[in-house]
Amino acid sequence: MSNSGLFENLRSEVINTSKDCKFYHDICVKEEYDFDQTVNDSNIEEIPYINWSYFKASNGHFTELLRFPFQDLAYWTISSSTSGDPSLVGRGPEDIEVFKNNYKRVFEDYSNMSQIKRLILFAPHIRFMNRMPGEWEGKRGFLFYRDITEIWEDYKIDYLLKFKFWKTIGYTISHFKFKVFIEIDGKLLKKSLKQVEKQKIPALIANSAPLMYKNFMDYRKKKKSGYNMAETFRVQTGGGGWSGKKGRVKLDYEINKAEFLENLSDFFNIPFENFADLYGATETPIACGGHWSKKYEDFILHLDKNNARFIIRSIEDLERINETKEPGVLEILTPYGVKSYAGVAILLDDIIEILDFNKCVECGREGIIFRVVGKLTPDIGKGCISFTNLFPFEKSL
Repeated sequence: MSNSGLFENLRSEVINTSKDCKFYHDICVKEEYDFDQTVNDSNIEEIPYINWSYFKASNGHFTELLRFPFQDLAYWTISSSTSGDPSLVGRGPEDIEVFKNNYKRVFEDYSNMSQIKRLILFAPHIRFMNRMPGEWEGKRGFLFYRDITEIWEDYKIDYLLKFKFWKTIGYTISHFKFKVFIEIDGKLLKKSLKQVEKQKIPALIANSAPLMYKNFMDYRKKKKSGYNMAETFRVQTGGGGWSGKKGRVKLDYEINKAEFLENLSDFFNIPFENFADLYGATETPIACGGHWSKKYEDFILHLDKNNARFIIRSIEDLERINETKEPGVLEILTPYGVKSYAGVAILLDDIIEILDFNKCVECGREGIIFRVVGKLTPDIGKGCISFTNLFPFEKSL
């Protein structure tokens, strides 16, 4: 798709979003936005954006961001939320299909999804995610991660986080309030890895950087060994967690990305090229894949400019930053996958720096090349889920 095609679609989607969503229309009026102007790279920052905070449950604006009648909403898509205050996005079937396809492309391009035969996930079973409590304005909420997991539904999946029924019941009875208890199934993890190693199964282990790092380092310390995986074994990170906090998981230290790569590369006996990262946010359908860069000692991520555009804004005054390697707040603009809510332009709380506006000099892929360098909001870690044994290999060390 040409640049003009994307910009024409952006212009059309801004107009239609303003017509469908009074909340967004009022922002456009306040900003005195000219709907008749031709949208291009030089004025794209003038498109009014929705601040990520408006999607937060505590702000109470999430219903106002819908572009279709509230009664037609099937369920909310919710973030995992380290703060206990999730984002809620109303998506229709068409939008859900768009973001699933975006994530599929990333998994294929960076982790060889079509070649994978087994998935090992640091996540609860999808049946549990379907039953997790959560209701807002009379509508159920389901984790954004659940919809991403459904992309892999035809694969053999080992879910490592197990729901502890009797602990949950006991706590509810003794404390007169509900709390879910979850533990990592250490036996299943060892069994899965041994089978993958022995049978040389093309496999992907994914989700939580903190859980992966802590458990595998504990295992190596305890067993004095690792695994000799086939060249088809892949490691997929995504969603951050390098601060040591991800969702309700909290370590007492930050994770150095270079050490993560070095230690897990040695633990599984695989090259750095077998690691991939993924960037996405609940508030936008866009997904970006990335690979390790020895130059930056970081994962560098790639945006397909056929799907979206980035605006980087100054942390101080939110003015547009046009230079590379200058950190700023990320705004994502896309006309695709936002038919059901005001998601055409979203200002997020992630701080990134653009390394190149057109091409990755390391892998040759075209697009906007960037890396995530920070976050505006703090990592807190709280909620109604208690992880009682997340590090089974820590025992008896």
